[in-house]
Amino acid sequence: MPYTTHHGHRLYYEESGRGESPLLLLNGLTMSTAGWTLLLPRLEARYRLIRLDLLGQGQSDKPAGDTYPLPEQADLAAGLLDTLALTHCHVVGLSYGGMVAQHLAHRHPERVGHLVLAATLACSDAVDQAIAASWVAAAESGGLDLRFAVSLPWLFSSRFLSSHPDQLNELKTVAEQFEWKAVLRLLAGMREHDARTWLSSITTPTRVIVGSEDRLTPLHQSEMLSTYMPHAQLTIIPGAGHALHLEAVETFARLVMEFCPG
Repeated sequence: MPYTTHHGHRLYYEESGRGESPLLLLNGLTMSTAGWTLLLPRLEARYRLIRLDLLGQGQSDKPAGDTYPLPEQADLAAGLLDTLALTHCHVVGLSYGGMVAQHLAHRHPERVGHLVLAATLACSDAVDQAIAASWVAAAESGGLDLRFAVSLPWLFSSRFLSSHPDQLNELKTVAEQFEWKAVLRLLAGMREHDARTWLSSITTPTRVIVGSEDRLTPLHQSEMLSTYMPHAQLTIIPGAGHALHLEAVETFARLVMEFCPG
């Protein structure tokens, strides 16, 4: 299995696809490289896909500490490009990965060709802090069962919740595999995010995507991103919730392919 080591951390990544243009996929908070499975058949035909488990995710290292800072995560992603001898690539960041992608484009602008920020935040505000705190409290008082139940209305649209009960059971099984202490460190890094003072310096062509029913990273956050970033455009997916990689697969893939040259 492919690993790379940067700053003393061992990171897991995967490559696939038949295209020449490299496209880096950055995971949501409790995702691993496996979380992109539904999009792979659509994206592999066009791109050289690179999927990375960031620090604290999947098969990558999960060092002890209070937090995994987002700037450090961005530097680790840039380090992977060095390992692969890539001067630049397109970047798709989903949710937490979208925050890492903002830092990547800010700290290493020459490495990012086109940028897709999907279902993500410009800043972690008081509501986001409260949501994160509620997840931590749920985990402490009721374990996985309560934590998962509390998270559902934030992650999915009404339509998805009512029509995919079997898939929800599968997702709970996946959630059980994540090391909770590592998730807390990822959450701590996310809670520090505020890009508003430097978003205007990102001149990378950017597409911002959000679902109209996204309660976790709502429309006003995407509007901030598309307003502050000088070359950003906003696209709203009607009826979709936060987990675009699960409930808006066709539309999400099409929007990426329309925007990022193959």
